[in-house]
Amino acid sequence: MILRLLLLAFLCLNLYGVSNSDLLKRADTALKSGKKNTVFMAYNSYKNLYLKALIDGDTTLQKKALQGIVASGKKLHIDVGDYQKKLSKYQTHTVKPVIPPAKVVKPAVKPTNIKKKITMIRTHSITKAQWKGSELIITFSKKLDKNRVNYFKLEDAGKKNYRYIFDMHTSLLEKNYNLRKTPLKRVSLSQYKKNTVRLVIQSNTKLPLRFYYEGRKLVIKPGIHSNIHQNVALKPSPRHSKKTIVIDPGHGGKDSGAIGYQKRVYEKEVVFRISKELVAILRKKGHKVHLTRTRDRFVKLHKRTEYANKKQADIFISVHANAIPRSGKIHQAYGLETYFLSPANSKRAARVAAKENIRDMDSMNRFGKDSFLNFLNREKILASNKLAIDIQQGMLRMLRSHYAKVKDGGVRKGPFWVLVGAQMPAVLVEVGFVSNPMEAKRLANRTYQKRLAQGLAEGIERYFLKNP
Repeated sequence: MILRLLLLAFLCLNLYGVSNSDLLKRADTALKSGKKNTVFMAYNSYKNLYLKALIDGDTTLQKKALQGIVASGKKLHIDVGDYQKKLSKYQTHTVKPVIPPAKVVKPAVKPTNIKKKITMIRTHSITKAQWKGSELIITFSKKLDKNRVNYFKLEDAGKKNYRYIFDMHTSLLEKNYNLRKTPLKRVSLSQYKKNTVRLVIQSNTKLPLRFYYEGRKLVIKPGIHSNIHQNVALKPSPRHSKKTIVIDPGHGGKDSGAIGYQKRVYEKEVVFRISKELVAILRKKGHKVHLTRTRDRFVKLHKRTEYANKKQADIFISVHANAIPRSGKIHQAYGLETYFLSPANSKRAARVAAKENIRDMDSMNRFGKDSFLNFLNREKILASNKLAIDIQQGMLRMLRSHYAKVKDGGVRKGPFWVLVGAQMPAVLVEVGFVSNPMEAKRLANRTYQKRLAQGLAEGIERYFLKNP
């Protein structure tokens, strides 16, 4: 098995029949695209060029590849801090950017008004959203400032996919909603970020969309016509179609995982109980849910995703608990983290991955692992990233409504072999630190486990709502 993985990794690194200069030109062209998928292709190309440059000792190519990684990573909102540090070592003089600098856009709010704007955001919200004939009307709690709304569109004529997006600096009083309207493919309204609500109107055809402001209302005219007069108040959408989900309780059997601060608190037992609670909740919602292990037994990492593929799962979620050695700062290390598959971009991600990967992949060196992961992960990385974000927000929202000191460890990328081979969006969730006295006590508590599972389920529902 290891030999096959190394061979694939070697093939991945030898896709260099094309010259480095041609590959660099292609990546630069892809970087200029406004499409996220194309920019992501550029991001991976720059990373592969950087690896080859390291092997060949080509410092010029290393510098250009690092410039590309940083530029594309920032476009995709990926943490490229480590690559920026590496790039600074090469920069002995000012280096021209890989792409022309973007045009300077006048800020929507003058610097002197920033403090006032933030204060307003906290008290500003959407109170109602409804269709009136062919117009979508969004009503706010206060008079609408045009600077609150950012509008843009993403069009792909080849795939007949047209998306019209409004990012509104406000908040929703309710949870996510989906306002259906024929003949539109999708209309969704959701809390995209803490102070940003996103409205997405998706169509199979290009729309002559127009909008205007009217007091406390934003009136949107997609340019569709309907004989049915709809007046649908903001309320939850009907239950989406049933999904197939595979939940993977980490470790098991001879592999106990992390051992907790409290006696008899083992990672394998904690995550198994949380996983069972999660399965029960999801089944009540009508989903078809499977566990990779139904008892305390050891399951090899690659067998877990093989099982998910066999079940033709829509998503795969591996549940784990974090830990640091007792000699470390156990009182400071705590919080929730969600990972999606990618070579580790930080020491923290590498440390967590090493802990979770240890049973199956000890003999493969770090360079081989990272190269192989780069090769495998391209197709599903964006979907997995979205799933990770929704799950992280779901857990935080649920736990913070009942407990103090619930820390957001963030959404991170890491080289977790339990996710390799999954043919669906897949994430690994670290539900807390069993090495931390406070979190160890909480994780051993059944009520806390149930609330954690509810938060996970909420995140999963949110993902399906936005990605039907």
